Amino acid sequence: VFSWPGVGKLAVDSITNTDVPLIMGTVLFGTFCIVIANLLVDVVIAVVDPRVRY
Repeated sequence: VFSWPGVGKLAVDSITNTDVPLIMGTVLFGTFCIVIANLLVDVVIAVVDPRVRY
């Protein structure tokens, strides 16, 4: 997430300037990306390997 152009600089600048709402927004965005990635991986594993049951 932080290697995307602009997102990493935005996060670092918000921490440097102590912009709390922007810090919370970047953390929330990063967390959302990780949760979606984990969900997609779980779905792909369930489709690829029929032995996996949830």
